[in-house]
Amino acid sequence: MMRVVASSVRGPAHRGEGLPCQDAWMAVPGPRAALAVVCDGMGSRPHARQGSRAATQAARDAWRMWSRSATGSVEDLIRLLEVCWRLRLRVPAEQAATTCLLYAEDGHGRAALAQLGDGLIVRRSATGTVTVHPSRAEGLGRTQALGTPHTLADWSLGLTAPLGVGEAIALATDGVSDDLDFTRLGALIAWVIDELGPHPHAGRLLRTELHRWPVPHHRDDKTLLVLWNTPTSKK
Repeated sequence: MMRVVASSVRGPAHRGEGLPCQDAWMAVPGPRAALAVVCDGMGSRPHARQGSRAATQAARDAWRMWSRSATGSVEDLIRLLEVCWRLRLRVPAEQAATTCLLYAEDGHGRAALAQLGDGLIVRRSATGTVTVHPSRAEGLGRTQALGTPHTLADWSLGLTAPLGVGEAIALATDGVSDDLDFTRLGALIAWVIDELGPHPHAGRLLRTELHRWPVPHHRDDKTLLVLWNTPTSKK
């Protein structure tokens, strides 16, 4: 069965300015298919919070339609997501720009990986092997995002197998990923699963740890989501 632990917290900069967290996440750990999405609203845009929340909802909308087909491409999923996002917004898209990272299983033996902008998608196998999903290089220091000029080619897309028993996927916004030691990614995922997963309030515990983020002077909002497949006997 699929399990998830996730949380978002405001960074010190937004706390100091009295602004809300502009990260958002959503997970649907379903019995046949699963979805995990993490978005980071661009702080320079006045409706970044609305943009990131709308993007997680748009990902769910698109995934539900995409998963009905056994032949739909990853590109089809992203085209649907982009349209759903714009339709959910109540403000001009450029005022609500947001990055978007997702993992989506379709229930037909396939899984999609997609990333637009900063952040991290990493998969941990049942044997502990870690694979980082490659992101597109950013041009001239600019982050690609929904609501900024971009094309489908700016997304980093992949099609893979769904999570097997003992496997996990982690998604993180740059408030977390920028500070991670990539040699310790597997250990981080294992810690979330083994130490936080058994607790009934695992998300609350993760939120506490994100508030205590050990990197000095890091001011960004932070989101970490871990989705894993565990034997049904482990609850």
